[in-house]
Amino acid sequence: MLSEFEQVEATYGIDKAADLRKACRYLLRNQFAYSGDRGAATVYNTLIDNRFRRIIDGFFDSIGYRVHKNAEEQWVGILFDDDDPSSVPKMRLDETIVVLVLGSHWQEDADVGNLLDRATAVTTVNVLHERYRDMLQNTGKPAITAGRFLDLLKEVAVRNLISIGDFDYDAQDWEVVIRPMIKFVSGADVLARLESYVTTEERGMRTRAMPAVGELLRADASAAKGDTP
Repeated sequence: MLSEFEQVEATYGIDKAADLRKACRYLLRNQFAYSGDRGAATVYNTLIDNRFRRIIDGFFDSIGYRVHKNAEEQWVGILFDDDDPSSVPKMRLDETIVVLVLGSHWQEDADVGNLLDRATAVTTVNVLHERYRDMLQNTGKPAITAGRFLDLLKEVAVRNLISIGDFDYDAQDWEVVIRPMIKFVSGADVLARLESYVTTEERGMRTRAMPAVGELLRADASAAKGDTP
Protein backbone atom coordinates (compact mmCIF):
# COMPACT_ATOMS: atom_id res chain seq x y z
CA MET A 1 0.00 0.00 0.00
CA LEU A 2 2.87 2.38 0.72
CA SER A 3 4.00 2.25 -2.89
CA GLU A 4 0.51 3.14 -4.11
CA PHE A 5 0.40 6.23 -1.90
CA GLU A 6 3.83 7.17 -3.21
CA GLN A 7 2.52 6.73 -6.76
CA VAL A 8 -0.29 9.19 -6.01
CA GLU A 9 2.30 11.73 -4.94
CA ALA A 10 4.35 11.14 -8.10
CA THR A 11 1.32 11.36 -10.39
CA TYR A 12 -0.91 14.00 -8.77
CA GLY A 13 1.48 15.94 -6.57
CA ILE A 14 2.36 16.29 -2.91
CA ASP A 15 -0.83 18.16 -2.01
CA LYS A 16 -3.15 15.48 -3.39
CA ALA A 17 -1.19 12.75 -1.66
CA ALA A 18 -1.48 14.69 1.59
CA ASP A 19 -5.23 15.07 1.07
CA LEU A 20 -5.54 11.32 0.52
CA ARG A 21 -3.66 10.46 3.69
CA LYS A 22 -5.69 12.99 5.64
CA ALA A 23 -8.96 11.56 4.31
CA CYS A 24 -7.99 8.01 5.31
CA ARG A 25 -6.96 9.15 8.78
CA TYR A 26 -10.25 11.02 9.11
CA LEU A 27 -12.29 7.87 8.40
CA LEU A 28 -10.19 5.81 10.81
CA ARG A 29 -10.76 8.37 13.54
CA ASN A 30 -14.41 9.31 12.86
CA GLN A 31 -15.77 6.31 10.89
CA PHE A 32 -18.01 8.49 8.70
CA ALA A 33 -17.45 11.62 6.60
CA TYR A 34 -20.44 13.82 5.83
CA SER A 35 -20.22 16.50 3.17
CA GLY A 36 -22.29 19.00 5.14
CA ASP A 37 -19.89 19.19 8.07
CA ARG A 38 -17.71 22.23 8.50
CA GLY A 39 -14.17 21.57 7.32
CA ALA A 40 -15.03 18.18 5.80
CA ALA A 41 -15.38 19.25 2.16
CA THR A 42 -11.83 18.34 1.13
CA VAL A 43 -12.01 15.03 2.99
CA TYR A 44 -15.34 14.09 1.41
CA ASN A 45 -14.30 15.16 -2.11
CA THR A 46 -11.08 13.15 -1.83
CA LEU A 47 -12.93 10.04 -0.64
CA ILE A 48 -15.33 10.14 -3.62
CA ASP A 49 -12.63 10.95 -6.17
CA ASN A 50 -12.64 8.00 -8.58
CA ARG A 51 -8.91 8.38 -9.16
CA PHE A 52 -8.30 7.20 -5.60
CA ARG A 53 -11.13 4.72 -5.22
CA ARG A 54 -9.03 1.58 -5.71
CA ILE A 55 -6.36 2.79 -3.28
CA ILE A 56 -8.86 3.79 -0.58
CA ASP A 57 -10.84 0.55 -0.91
CA GLY A 58 -7.63 -1.49 -0.88
CA PHE A 59 -6.22 0.27 2.15
CA PHE A 60 -9.31 -0.24 4.31
CA ASP A 61 -9.82 -3.77 3.02
CA SER A 62 -6.29 -4.63 4.17
CA ILE A 63 -7.20 -3.73 7.77
CA GLY A 64 -10.63 -5.39 7.77
CA TYR A 65 -12.99 -2.58 6.73
CA ARG A 66 -15.32 -2.11 3.81
CA VAL A 67 -15.92 1.38 2.42
CA HIS A 68 -19.56 2.43 1.94
CA LYS A 69 -20.73 5.48 0.02
CA ASN A 70 -24.01 7.19 -0.80
CA ALA A 71 -23.80 9.99 -3.34
CA GLU A 72 -27.40 11.10 -2.87
CA GLU A 73 -27.08 11.38 0.91
CA GLN A 74 -23.47 12.59 0.51
CA TRP A 75 -21.55 10.49 3.00
CA VAL A 76 -18.71 7.97 3.06
CA GLY A 77 -18.06 5.53 5.87
CA ILE A 78 -16.25 2.39 6.90
CA LEU A 79 -17.69 -0.71 8.55
CA PHE A 80 -15.99 -3.85 9.80
CA ASP A 81 -15.99 -6.58 7.19
CA ASP A 82 -15.10 -9.38 9.58
CA ASP A 83 -17.23 -12.24 10.92
CA ASP A 84 -15.08 -12.58 14.03
CA PRO A 85 -16.99 -10.76 16.80
CA SER A 86 -13.80 -10.33 18.81
CA SER A 87 -12.50 -7.90 16.19
CA VAL A 88 -15.45 -5.54 16.52
CA PRO A 89 -14.96 -2.60 18.91
CA LYS A 90 -17.06 -3.05 22.04
CA MET A 91 -19.41 -0.31 23.19
CA ARG A 92 -20.53 0.17 26.76
CA LEU A 93 -24.14 -0.74 27.50
CA ASP A 94 -25.26 2.87 27.85
CA GLU A 95 -23.56 3.76 24.54
CA THR A 96 -25.30 0.85 22.82
CA ILE A 97 -28.71 1.85 24.12
CA VAL A 98 -28.25 5.47 22.99
CA VAL A 99 -27.30 4.33 19.47
CA LEU A 100 -30.34 2.04 19.38
CA VAL A 101 -32.58 4.90 20.50
CA LEU A 102 -31.23 7.06 17.67
CA GLY A 103 -31.67 4.26 15.15
CA SER A 104 -35.21 3.60 16.33
CA HIS A 105 -36.16 7.27 16.00
CA TRP A 106 -34.65 7.54 12.53
CA GLN A 107 -36.34 4.33 11.36
CA GLU A 108 -39.76 5.46 12.56
CA ASP A 109 -39.41 8.75 10.67
CA ALA A 110 -38.29 6.81 7.59
CA ASP A 111 -41.30 4.47 7.84
CA VAL A 112 -43.77 7.36 7.80
CA GLY A 113 -41.93 9.36 5.14
CA ASN A 114 -40.89 12.07 7.58
CA LEU A 115 -37.22 12.29 6.58
CA LEU A 116 -35.79 15.60 5.44
CA ASP A 117 -32.98 16.59 3.08
CA ARG A 118 -30.41 13.81 2.54
CA ALA A 119 -32.56 11.36 4.53
CA THR A 120 -32.04 13.07 7.87
CA ALA A 121 -34.42 13.03 10.83
CA VAL A 122 -34.69 16.04 13.12
CA THR A 123 -35.51 15.82 16.81
CA THR A 124 -34.20 17.15 20.14
CA VAL A 125 -32.14 15.92 23.06
CA ASN A 126 -35.12 16.03 25.43
CA VAL A 127 -37.30 13.99 23.07
CA LEU A 128 -34.58 11.37 22.68
CA HIS A 129 -33.93 11.18 26.42
CA GLU A 130 -37.63 10.64 27.09
CA ARG A 131 -37.69 7.93 24.45
CA TYR A 132 -34.68 6.33 26.12
CA ARG A 133 -36.44 6.39 29.50
CA ASP A 134 -39.52 4.76 27.99
CA MET A 135 -37.44 1.99 26.47
CA LEU A 136 -35.72 1.23 29.78
CA GLN A 137 -38.76 1.38 32.02
CA ASN A 138 -39.33 -2.41 31.90
CA THR A 139 -35.72 -3.38 32.50
CA GLY A 140 -35.55 -2.45 36.15
CA LYS A 141 -32.38 -0.46 35.44
CA PRO A 142 -32.15 3.20 36.46
CA ALA A 143 -32.06 5.66 33.57
CA ILE A 144 -28.97 7.80 33.17
CA THR A 145 -29.32 11.52 33.76
CA ALA A 146 -30.10 14.01 31.01
CA GLY A 147 -26.57 15.40 31.33
CA ARG A 148 -24.96 11.98 30.88
CA PHE A 149 -27.30 11.28 27.97
CA LEU A 150 -26.14 14.49 26.27
CA ASP A 151 -22.50 13.47 26.79
CA LEU A 152 -23.20 10.13 25.09
CA LEU A 153 -24.87 11.89 22.18
CA LYS A 154 -21.77 14.05 21.79
CA GLU A 155 -19.67 10.87 21.58
CA VAL A 156 -21.96 9.62 18.80
CA ALA A 157 -21.60 12.99 17.07
CA VAL A 158 -17.82 12.49 16.91
CA ARG A 159 -18.51 9.59 14.53
CA ASN A 160 -20.61 12.01 12.41
CA LEU A 161 -23.75 9.90 12.85
CA ILE A 162 -25.61 12.91 14.24
CA SER A 163 -25.13 16.63 14.63
CA ILE A 164 -26.14 18.59 17.72
CA GLY A 165 -27.21 22.19 17.42
CA ASP A 166 -26.63 25.09 19.79
CA PHE A 167 -28.54 25.27 23.05
CA ASP A 168 -31.97 26.86 22.69
CA TYR A 169 -32.48 28.87 25.87
CA ASP A 170 -36.20 29.37 25.22
CA ALA A 171 -36.87 25.65 24.73
CA GLN A 172 -34.10 24.57 27.14
CA ASP A 173 -33.13 21.97 24.55
CA TRP A 174 -30.77 21.12 21.69
CA GLU A 175 -31.77 20.19 18.14
CA VAL A 176 -30.41 16.83 16.98
CA VAL A 177 -30.13 15.86 13.32
CA ILE A 178 -29.91 12.08 12.91
CA ARG A 179 -28.14 11.07 9.72
CA PRO A 180 -29.03 8.01 7.63
CA MET A 181 -25.73 6.29 8.45
CA ILE A 182 -27.22 5.45 11.85
CA LYS A 183 -28.98 2.47 10.28
CA PHE A 184 -25.61 0.83 9.61
CA VAL A 185 -24.59 0.82 13.26
CA SER A 186 -28.00 0.23 14.85
CA GLY A 187 -29.46 -2.18 12.31
CA ALA A 188 -32.92 -2.54 10.85
CA ASP A 189 -33.94 -4.75 13.78
CA VAL A 190 -33.52 -2.02 16.39
CA LEU A 191 -36.76 -2.67 18.25
CA ALA A 192 -36.27 -6.44 18.19
CA ARG A 193 -32.80 -6.02 19.69
CA LEU A 194 -34.14 -3.72 22.37
CA GLU A 195 -36.85 -6.24 23.23
CA SER A 196 -34.20 -8.97 23.35
CA TYR A 197 -32.12 -6.82 25.66
CA VAL A 198 -35.08 -6.25 27.97
CA THR A 199 -35.87 -9.98 28.02
CA THR A 200 -32.24 -10.83 28.79
CA GLU A 201 -32.12 -8.29 31.59
CA GLU A 202 -35.34 -9.60 33.13
CA ARG A 203 -34.07 -13.19 32.91
CA GLY A 204 -30.80 -12.15 34.51
CA MET A 205 -32.60 -10.43 37.35
CA ARG A 206 -34.66 -13.58 38.02
CA THR A 207 -31.53 -15.75 37.91
CA ARG A 208 -29.69 -13.48 40.34
CA ALA A 209 -32.70 -13.58 42.66
CA MET A 210 -32.94 -17.39 42.70
CA PRO A 211 -30.00 -18.09 45.08
CA ALA A 212 -31.47 -15.66 47.61
CA VAL A 213 -34.85 -17.36 47.39
CA GLY A 214 -33.17 -20.74 47.79
CA GLU A 215 -31.40 -19.57 50.94
CA LEU A 216 -34.70 -18.41 52.42
CA LEU A 217 -36.37 -21.74 51.66
CA ARG A 218 -33.52 -23.68 53.23
CA ALA A 219 -33.63 -21.43 56.30
CA ASP A 220 -37.37 -21.99 56.64
CA ALA A 221 -36.90 -25.75 56.36
CA SER A 222 -34.19 -25.74 58.99
CA ALA A 223 -36.34 -23.69 61.36
CA ALA A 224 -39.25 -26.09 60.90
CA LYS A 225 -36.97 -28.99 61.93
CA GLY A 226 -35.54 -27.07 64.83
CA ASP A 227 -32.06 -26.88 63.25
CA THR A 228 -29.77 -23.99 64.06
CA PRO A 229 -28.09 -22.13 61.20
